[in-house]
Amino acid sequence: MLLLLLKWHRHHYKEDTLLLFVRLVHGGHASHKQVRSRRNEDTNTAALRAQVKTLCNENRLNEALKMMEGTGIAIDFDTCAALVQACTNSQALAEGKQVHGHMCSGGLDKKPFLRVKLVNMYAICGSMMHAQQVFDDTPKRSVLLWNAMIKGYVRNGLYGEALSLYNQMLQLQNERGRQPEPDNHTFSCVLKACAELSALKQGKVIHNNMLKMGFDFGTNLAGNALIAFYAKCGKTKDARQVFDKMVHRDVSPWDSMIAGYAQNGYYDEVLELFHQMQMQSESAGMEPNMFTISSVLHSCAKLADVSYGKKIHQYITKSGLQMDVFAATTLIDMYANCNCVEISRQVFDKIPQKDVALWNAMLAGYAHSGNFNESFRLFCEMQLSGLKPSPVTITSVLPVCGHWAVLQYGKAIHAYVLRQSFDANVIVGSALIDMYAKCGVIDIARQVFDRMSERDIVSWTAMIAGCGLHGRSQDVLGLLKRMENAGMKPDHITFVAVLSACSHVGLVSEGWHYFERMSCDDRITIGVEHYACMVDLLGRSGHLDEAYNFIKRMPLEPNAAVWGALLGACRIHCNIELGQHVAEHLFELEPENEGYYILLSNIYAVLGRWDDVAKVRIMMKDRGLKKKPGCSWIEVKDKRMNKVCVHAFVGGDKSHPESDKIYAMLESLFRQMRDMGYVPHINFVLDDVEDTEKERILLSHSEKLAIAFGIIKTCPGIAIRITKNLRICGDCHIATKFISKIVGREIIVRDMNRFHCFKDGLCSCGDYW
Repeated sequence: MLLLLLKWHRHHYKEDTLLLFVRLVHGGHASHKQVRSRRNEDTNTAALRAQVKTLCNENRLNEALKMMEGTGIAIDFDTCAALVQACTNSQALAEGKQVHGHMCSGGLDKKPFLRVKLVNMYAICGSMMHAQQVFDDTPKRSVLLWNAMIKGYVRNGLYGEALSLYNQMLQLQNERGRQPEPDNHTFSCVLKACAELSALKQGKVIHNNMLKMGFDFGTNLAGNALIAFYAKCGKTKDARQVFDKMVHRDVSPWDSMIAGYAQNGYYDEVLELFHQMQMQSESAGMEPNMFTISSVLHSCAKLADVSYGKKIHQYITKSGLQMDVFAATTLIDMYANCNCVEISRQVFDKIPQKDVALWNAMLAGYAHSGNFNESFRLFCEMQLSGLKPSPVTITSVLPVCGHWAVLQYGKAIHAYVLRQSFDANVIVGSALIDMYAKCGVIDIARQVFDRMSERDIVSWTAMIAGCGLHGRSQDVLGLLKRMENAGMKPDHITFVAVLSACSHVGLVSEGWHYFERMSCDDRITIGVEHYACMVDLLGRSGHLDEAYNFIKRMPLEPNAAVWGALLGACRIHCNIELGQHVAEHLFELEPENEGYYILLSNIYAVLGRWDDVAKVRIMMKDRGLKKKPGCSWIEVKDKRMNKVCVHAFVGGDKSHPESDKIYAMLESLFRQMRDMGYVPHINFVLDDVEDTEKERILLSHSEKLAIAFGIIKTCPGIAIRITKNLRICGDCHIATKFISKIVGREIIVRDMNRFHCFKDGLCSCGDYW
């Protein structure tokens, strides 16, 4: 009874108080009816606000705003917070500004918590100008507000601004004591900014600040930020020191350390640390996630360790980890790099929802394996699936066309690029230049280059390298000068292209000039590839002793590329004494590379030392090595099937369906060449057989077969484009000059080193090759 009385008293006390308030507002006159009306209005407002918040939580932002404006309810703190969060989730800048306006009208924009949410919302929507305005209008800033602003700068790639704001924060902290003081989140953001800028010195200063403030690096957030920073700056030893000092680690520091090793090329350390992680996870209940797995798979790809990669694949399946698209992409890449493209395709086919990155990985896998047919077929499948290929897709397919010199495929992809307006993309433009140059149409490559509105160092280098392949040394030097006049600094790759171009045409003094220029440039580290180019330049031009002495003075250990360049020069100039000495180095460095045995054997054969040729061949047989057969191919349109086909030939090949016509054409050409003064250079036949047999062997070389087929299958006046997997033989080079004059055609031959453009009995190389 007493309890009921107390409840009745409280109820009527509230009503009396409310009645008194309403009377005061309305001039002292109010009824119980007005009080109940006011109470109902409050109840309706609360219900509407609850509905608005529900809509926000369901990411139905536009409906929430319409309800709020349609009902005219006043915005309160909780509703405001929900609306701002909904704008953040949807990255709806215009709606966010609208909500901000309502907050200002209701005076809620002064609330510290809501100001933090506003800064965060503007930052995520990409409007740091509005975020800065909110930040600047706040007189008393909490560490949460500072963190939101710094994090916003980092999120939008404004790393310098983030560090500048952090320095302001420190300055205020020094002036006002402990307010505001950076916390774990602050340091996590600024260390990420330092990592992105590779600002090692400033990052170390921040590390010292953390030590002075007594931060415990045993915590995952601070420790993880430091590990990621040091790893991104290439200081894996420092990162590992931080990692080892952490007492309690969750999966994040393990991820960062493993990823750091992978980023810096320490792939063996990745596998070792992952093994440790697995051992500890059994006792700590901490399982590797797909981010960890992706770093490990990347390392397996780089190490070409398919065995370990398969174990990781099995681990994913057994542990029940969800195979996301990112992990599947890495798995495809791993198998492709290990020459298991069939397994890559199996993984690809099992993923039901494929994104562009997954298609790109599979295309890159086919490109790596040299399977241009499957690559192009998959590219067509991708378009039929309704998924739009990205510029990255294009850059995965074009190198295949360039590598195999399949011009018609490349042109088809270029047409797609133009339809999709991808031609403005610098990366795509560079890939097109490279493709056309490698397909033998350097003039079209130059057109693509000249039409580019924006060029980066890759574009310039691709054009320079392309001109070098075609022996256009003056274009190379002119482009280099233009590049520097445009304010672009050549890098070490550009100089490889320049030195290689000098080598192709024998520009010895120019080559020395650019090599010495590199030596004086602190930005460029001279690598073994630059030394190999110089050895090739000196050796081709006949300065064999100078080339050998140059190798002996090298500050780096000469590798097979360096010694191989000198052995190739010994082959050109028939220097057997030096050739034997160089070959010994190569047999130690790469005993399984049959090419070096063939080069030495060729020198012996040219000099008629057949016993030594036999010894080299026995040595190859004992080591299980076989000579790679010369192969040439040509791209010809099949009118019946209305598609482009690639026809490949090997020396002495008679397996082609039109073999009789091909050999008849060669016999006809041979007779005409004889009448014009052609004499077969039988010294290029490296077998100890009769001269007539040597002539027969020369006539059936793969490049001659491909040229004869091209003459038969293409219209008069059309250029014939041939690709060969080895260096073009000397007799074929001489014969092709005669053939180009007889048929009145341009014949372009790409061998393993460069292009030869034959026209009217002359070659673009000037017989210097």
